[in-house]
Order: sequence, then C-alpha cells, then structure tokens
Amino acid sequence: MWSLFSLIFLTLAVSLDSFGAGITYGLRKIRLPLLSVIIIGCCSGAMIVLSMYTGQWLAQWIAPGTAEKAGGTLLCLLGIWGLIQAGRNTVSSSLRKEDALREETVAPARLLSLEIRRLGLVIQILKTPAVADIDRSGTISPGEAVWLGTALSLDAFGAGVGAALMGHSPWTAAGMIVCACAVFLIAGIKLGFCFVRRDPAGMLSYLPGLLLLILGLTRFF
Repeated sequence: MWSLFSLIFLTLAVSLDSFGAGITYGLRKIRLPLLSVIIIGCCSGAMIVLSMYTGQWLAQWIAPGTAEKAGGTLLCLLGIWGLIQAGRNTVSSSLRKEDALREETVAPARLLSLEIRRLGLVIQILKTPAVADIDRSGTISPGEAVWLGTALSLDAFGAGVGAALMGHSPWTAAGMIVCACAVFLIAGIKLGFCFVRRDPAGMLSYLPGLLLLILGLTRFF
C-alpha cells in the first residue's frame, strides 16, 4: 500500500509543473489542442522511463538497502533544490507586471542550451512557457509541444533515477505521469482562463519540491 502512495507522491511532484505551465497559458489566452497535450504528457513519460531504467542499472551495483537509501537521499536533495528554485522563481513573479511579460517575450531565459558544434546543431529549450508559442499564433502546435514537453520533463530525470533505486516500476510510473501531466495541464489552462492578472498557483510552485523531500525522508524511517 505504501508503495502505491509513494508512487502517487512521485507522480504529483513530477506533474505539477504542467499545472503551473497550464495556468500560465490560460492567463495569456494561449490554447493547447488535445494532440499537443498528449505529446507533452508523453515527453514526461518517456523521460521517466529513461531515467528509471538508468536507476535500475545503477541499482545492480548497489546493495538493496543501500540503493533504497541512495534513492531517498537523491529525492531529498532534489526536493530541497526544488524549494530553493521555487523561492527564486515562481509563476507569480513572471506575471506580476505587463512590462515583465514583454521583456520575457523579447529575451526569454534559457533552461537548457545544448550545442553540438560539429553538426552545427543548437537546441534551446526555453524556461518561459509562453515562448514555446514560437509563431505567436496563440496556439501551441504539436511541433512546439515537443519543445515544451522536453523542457517540462527535464526535472523528472533525477526523480526517476531516485524512484528506480527505491524499487518502483518504470512503466507503471510512466503511465501515471503521462495521464497526470495531461490532466494537470488541461486543468491549469481552464483555471488560467478564469483569472486575469491573478495567480492562484503562487504557492503551488513549492509543492513539487516539498513532495519529493517528504518522499525521500520516508526511506529513512
């Protein structure tokens, strides 16, 4: 039974970023077609599967008891880091003023920049959700959803490794996370459309880190 609860905790921690992004889109009146929502959810699921298989491979070289403690420690560290990041950068801070919105659109912050010089390939995954609407159409296309889904799923990698070390099944976790991401994204958009210059999710940005911290601590008691 506890295994199910811890898996639900993990799912919530990984999926709540989608809720925050959905609120951001709703506030900006940006729409996501169902196909784009599915793509974003699948990106998170794929990242979890990849990270958890990585964790299972690492677990082969670690004693079972030690692996469980290592997974708990990793989740605790990720939770603390998430709380620190939430204190620095919340959804409400990016929505506080219209001037800030214009500046974000012109010069968005980079979450990840990967450059392979020999191939001349530069992949930029942007931190500001609204910037994913590259063509400024007011709708996130399937192609744009791939970039957004990748950005939202990056934080899930470390959590997936930790969850695998704790003994969770990759495919069960991935299935739950795909569904949860889609549901939270749609719910966030619906909620965002109901608010103007208000942020109902300001404190929500602290919740993923808190959930990971609690989940990690349970492995020591």
